[in-house]
Amino acid sequence: MTSPSATASLRGGRRAGSASFLLIAATLVLALAAVAPASAAEISVGVKPADGVRLGNATTISGRVTEGGVPLGGRTVRLEVRKHPFKGPWKRKATRTTAADGRYAFAREFKRNHHVRVRLEGLPATAYTSPQPDTLSARRNAYVLPAFTLAFTQRGSRKIRISQTYTVPKSVKLTAPTRFYVGPCKPNARDECTAKRAPFAKQAKTRRVRAGRYIARASVRIPASFGGRFSYVSCFAYSKGSGMGDPAQRCPRKSVKLSR
Repeated sequence: MTSPSATASLRGGRRAGSASFLLIAATLVLALAAVAPASAAEISVGVKPADGVRLGNATTISGRVTEGGVPLGGRTVRLEVRKHPFKGPWKRKATRTTAADGRYAFAREFKRNHHVRVRLEGLPATAYTSPQPDTLSARRNAYVLPAFTLAFTQRGSRKIRISQTYTVPKSVKLTAPTRFYVGPCKPNARDECTAKRAPFAKQAKTRRVRAGRYIARASVRIPASFGGRFSYVSCFAYSKGSGMGDPAQRCPRKSVKLSR
C-alpha cells in the first residue's frame, strides 16, 4: 500500500499521462477513420416494358440505390446509354437525385435498341472518410420495336386480306417475314370474343414500300364454322442487323395466345 503523499504525487502524473494517452488514442481513431474504405453501394436497375416498346413510346429505367440495405437518398445518379450496334462510347442522357427511399426513375424515347446503365456519382473525401468513387449498375437491354398497324379488308363472303404496316427509322431494314394467326371469336352473352388461341394461318414477306416504311399482306379464308366472327393477330421476329426488338424472340409455330 502506498502512502497518501505518494498517491497524490502519482495521481497528478497519471492525469497528465492519461490525457496524453487519450489524445494519442483519439488521433489514432481519426487516422483509422480517414483511411477506412467506404462500403460499396448497390444499384438495382430494371427496364419496362422488358420485351420492348413500339417506336415513338418511352422506355422506363428505374431502380433503387442502397448501401448495406440502407437506402441512399439525395444522391446523384446518371443514365448512360449505348445504341445499337453497341460499339460506340457510353453517353450520358439524364441526371436524377434519388428519393428518400433511394429510388430513381428515367423515361427516355429511343429509336433503336440500346444498352442502358446507371451511374451513382461518388463523393469527395471528408475529414472522416476517404473519397467514394462512382458506382455502376449492371447493364440492361432496352428494346424498341417497329411501330405498326394491323388491319383487314373483306374480300368476299368468307375471305379477308390482312395487312400489317411498319414504321421504322429510315436506315433500318426489315427482312423477317410476318406471321398471321386467325381463329374463331366464340362470342359470349355480352357479345365479347372468348376464344383463347388463334392458329397459324399464313406467312407473308415483309416488303419495303419506301425508306422507313414496310408492309406485309396475306389473304385468309374464314371457315364457315366461325359464323362470320373471327380473331386475328400478327407476329414478326427480329430482323438480323436491324437493332429493333429482341434478337431472341421467336414467333409461335402453331398458334398464339389471344390477349384480353
